[in-house]
Amino acid sequence: MIKRLRRNIILVNMLMVGTVILAIFTVVCLNSYRTSCDNLLRSMTDTIRRSNRFEENKEKRENVLDNNREKKFDAPMQLSDYVIVRLDSDGNITEKTENNLTIEDDSLKEYVSAALSDGGKEGQLTDFGLMYVRDDFQAENKLIFAETASIYTALRNTVLICLLLFFGSMIIILLISLWLSGFSVKPVKKAWQQQKQFVADASHELKTPLTVILANNSIMMSHKNNRVSDEEQWLESTQEEAQHMKQLIDQMLFLAKSDAGNSNIELSEVELSEIIEGTALNFEPVAFERGVMIETMLDEDVRLNGNSMQLKQLAHILIDNAVKYSADNSTVTITLRKSSDSAVLAVNNRGNVIAKSDLEHIFDRFYRAEKSRTTKGYGLGLSIAQNIVQSMNGKLTAESNEEKGTTFTAQFKCISKK
Repeated sequence: MIKRLRRNIILVNMLMVGTVILAIFTVVCLNSYRTSCDNLLRSMTDTIRRSNRFEENKEKRENVLDNNREKKFDAPMQLSDYVIVRLDSDGNITEKTENNLTIEDDSLKEYVSAALSDGGKEGQLTDFGLMYVRDDFQAENKLIFAETASIYTALRNTVLICLLLFFGSMIIILLISLWLSGFSVKPVKKAWQQQKQFVADASHELKTPLTVILANNSIMMSHKNNRVSDEEQWLESTQEEAQHMKQLIDQMLFLAKSDAGNSNIELSEVELSEIIEGTALNFEPVAFERGVMIETMLDEDVRLNGNSMQLKQLAHILIDNAVKYSADNSTVTITLRKSSDSAVLAVNNRGNVIAKSDLEHIFDRFYRAEKSRTTKGYGLGLSIAQNIVQSMNGKLTAESNEEKGTTFTAQFKCISKK
């Protein structure tokens, strides 16, 4: 899937950019052809008019050529290969002037006939590879012919250059697209891998309780004559595993709704200090059984715009993790500090240090460090905690070292007193 997606990105990118470049080069070629035609026509017009002026006034020829022509015709290119013919009123050739271009009389008559039948002052005789300009001189007409080979040679050279530039640019675009597509699909690739891992882990986590439930049912079905009280052991085991399955499914549904943006969290002003204090009190019996002390240092009247139920769930997850993974006879420290416009909740415990490689994935779904795999859980709690914090525009981080232990810190924007 990822390879196909990357290939499609490259193809679409190259198609779009290639189309734009091709359109630009097409415009360049057409403009080059049009410019060449215009230049040739201007040169032919200038040449035939100079010829007329030469005949009109030989003494003023230099003045006309050097001054008047430059003012009117913007210095067109000099025409070196042409044939000028003079025609009588019937269209017969009365005079021919050749300059580096030779055309046989029979062919010239055909060209003159084609130009006159065309009816225009200027144009192309495509079948003969010529361009003509017609100019009236006294009682007669004049026609000048020039070959269009130079125009098509220039066009061909422009097209070849544009093609070389096009293929060169497409190779560069391909290389850039390969790099950009790899960069672009990284988040998709990561999400796809996480989804595959999520499905695999969820299947694994659900398989165990299902296996136990099916085994318990099979045992009870083999004791058809027993009373319910006789099967209490299997019923309790089935109930416990069903509760675990429900908890896991609820957690997965919560994360799925968060991913889809359908959590529909209602935010209101809540007292975070009371929530943390109440949750910490609930965990004291659990901590006492493990010989763990819970110490709280909470600033009063810390208010923020959040959801009370989800903040309780956040506190439950962080304190539960801290107690669960604390060393025996150690202390779990819970602090809540308020500063200007932010509230910082930190839960610290002393136990096994989380490796740096594990910290990078600590909020990934179903991820559990190797040392914690013997502890019961699904590896979804911290992912849920991060989603809760982010849904309230906060930030959840984790750090762990020998000196300070493991600390989870949630930072929120708090509401200032009025």
